Amino acid sequence: MSRVERTGTRIVGFQDPEMDFQLMRSLGAASFRGGEPGEIFATRGAVEDDPYAWPPAFSALGDRVRQAGEEAAHRDYRVTARDHLLRAAMYYRSAEYFADPFGNEGLRWGRASRETFIAATKFLAERVEPVEIPFEGLMLPGYFMTPAGRAGGAADGRTVLVLTGFDGTGEELYFQAAKAGLERGFNVLVGEGPGQVGCLRVHPTLTFRPDYEKPIGAMIDYALARREVAAERLAVYGISFGGYFVIRAGMHDPRIRALVVNSPIVDLRAYILGFADMDPANPPPLKLAEVDDIPDAEFPRVQKLSFKSACRRFGVDSFAGWLNRLAEFTAGENLAAIKCPTLAMAGAGEGGETAAQLERFCRAVSGPVTRRLFTADEGADMHCQLGNLTLSNAVLYDWLSEVFRK
Repeated sequence: MSRVERTGTRIVGFQDPEMDFQLMRSLGAASFRGGEPGEIFATRGAVEDDPYAWPPAFSALGDRVRQAGEEAAHRDYRVTARDHLLRAAMYYRSAEYFADPFGNEGLRWGRASRETFIAATKFLAERVEPVEIPFEGLMLPGYFMTPAGRAGGAADGRTVLVLTGFDGTGEELYFQAAKAGLERGFNVLVGEGPGQVGCLRVHPTLTFRPDYEKPIGAMIDYALARREVAAERLAVYGISFGGYFVIRAGMHDPRIRALVVNSPIVDLRAYILGFADMDPANPPPLKLAEVDDIPDAEFPRVQKLSFKSACRRFGVDSFAGWLNRLAEFTAGENLAAIKCPTLAMAGAGEGGETAAQLERFCRAVSGPVTRRLFTADEGADMHCQLGNLTLSNAVLYDWLSEVFRK
């Protein structure tokens, strides 16, 4: 006698906290059409608990959904094409995340994410324009977006420059922050600077640099040159490592009229050391050339990939070299130079070092600062509030609306 069940899909996370966080990251994008829980959990089943199995599983999902979107576009089913292509772009991004950062497959999936996202933008109500931003003789990738029904941009020129952090992408920012801003009548400029994933796709030698006020300054130059942007209503928003990047800009660039940091990172080395239980004076003798030969039992695969990604994006070849490089990434020496209104956001589940840097930042800035700590009861205590992007974006854009109303 056959049984009756509700579903064969099981809602199961991962034992590894980083894999679990990346699962929630994909689910978070679903809030703004960047995924479907059923597809994500079906694919999670193929991954089991192996990060090396993640990229082929999610890239295969991306291929399947992209094909469905392209077929819908060919038949002029515009809404169907939009929805499939947007999801495919994020599934490719998810595959790119756990790919070997020195391999070719990650680059291929990253490019597929960008191509699929751009294909989807043809069917959006908003205008999403891929742009190139001049910087030190090169062109940084980005997107300029304007609200639906406003060919000339936001009614009063209100604009947010959004930067992601260590491993986010410009395409992901549409789902994480831009879509919510567009719905509220903001222009959004997405920029990707040295070391960031989208920039490395086109400029593989540009690694992270501590003076991030310089690439952000170039992004602001670009924004203010556009007729859609009002100089008196320009905000800058940094997510994850982007919190450090935009703090550097806030210290040096008075053209920023409102600053949002999620979360405030004023000492990147201390922040990174918060993830590890180790004596920074005696770092492990770990070298990039040796990492793949270390048994998984001694150095788990997730940690191997994270270390290799750090080496790739910071341009180093050892753990000691990485710590030395991180010492240059500090913004604590002149926080009082930040005089514009500031919103400091963080999750209660992000640990003691995050909370300490949040407090340090809020005490040191000269301008008016609003702090918002998201809680587990709100489903928003995780890094970047990926468990509740709807709430996070409501706090962000309602605060900006109040600032620009004054």
